[in-house]
Amino acid sequence: MTPQFDKQHLPVFPLHTVIFVNGILQLQIFEQRYLSMIKSCMRNQHGFVTALIHSGKEVEDTPEIYSTGTYVEIIDWDKLDNNLLGITIQGKQRVQIGKTHVLEDNLISAEINYLDNLTAHAGDVMDDDLLALLNTLKQHPFVISKYPDIDNDSMLDSAYKLCELLPASNMSKQTLLEADQVRTLLDQLKELVAQLES
Repeated sequence: MTPQFDKQHLPVFPLHTVIFVNGILQLQIFEQRYLSMIKSCMRNQHGFVTALIHSGKEVEDTPEIYSTGTYVEIIDWDKLDNNLLGITIQGKQRVQIGKTHVLEDNLISAEINYLDNLTAHAGDVMDDDLLALLNTLKQHPFVISKYPDIDNDSMLDSAYKLCELLPASNMSKQTLLEADQVRTLLDQLKELVAQLES
């Protein structure tokens, strides 16, 4: 029986990566549970939730996941040269993952609480060093092809792009995703960059 998903009850895709708001990720889909999930998403016009794996594997497993994830939507799809389904997803909103259920095909379904997107307040200004680092990363061919239009006028978008592009551990990026204030996010980013530089 095909599960009925709605905005408060969504499938979860556990990953060994963290997706931030407005971040873009390409995925290859080959497991039947995720093929069914994608069909449901496209048929019923809903997204799904990505969550960082705490322990376990992405493939043929039902891993433990962190409780803060990202609601994503499919923005493109195609049949790849290897005959697998390729999808492109974009992060839309941070979410808190509540009670989970493992369905018959081992797909995880969860109760979802949507978290408010962060709002910058007076004094929430990106450090000049962080901004310079982002501008340097923007010159890399990979970044140019993936994000040709990073908006420096949107401080939050700039901060999240830096979160994604830094060569940091998934644990560090999960901590950044969980930041509930812009000032906290910026302070954590600055600390992380200092650690990477040392």
